[in-house]
Amino acid sequence: MKYEESFGIIPLREKEGRWEVFLIQHHRGHYWGFPKGHAEEGELSQQAAIRELKEETNLDVVRLFREEPFVENYQFSVKGSLVSKRVAYFAALVEGDVVLQSQEIQDGKWIPFPAAIDQITHAEGRWILSQVADLFLC
Repeated sequence: MKYEESFGIIPLREKEGRWEVFLIQHHRGHYWGFPKGHAEEGELSQQAAIRELKEETNLDVVRLFREEPFVENYQFSVKGSLVSKRVAYFAALVEGDVVLQSQEIQDGKWIPFPAAIDQITHAEGRWILSQVADLFLC
């Protein structure tokens, strides 16, 4: 079994008194989730997450809500080989004008809670976003 690890940001902003999250639709798989990617050599997990956010959305992190990530673990198959994946997400207040990286990202949008939870394709991502909402936004 192959093992992969990725890092991402759960991009949040407050607009007109309500919290919103920026979700992206990935080209590969067409699923809705958070910006994420692999670390480059020598990069720490938070550095990789912040870089991937910038590359995929052009958004900048203002501050992380906490140092510990929200973690999802799942498995999938690629050409008959099983892959075990761990993704560590950091919830962050972000700012900037969105410019999507067209090679990897099909679409992206700001969505208010709780509609954002329903927009996420995979159950693991929905669970993580509900934890973020419970800890920081309610």
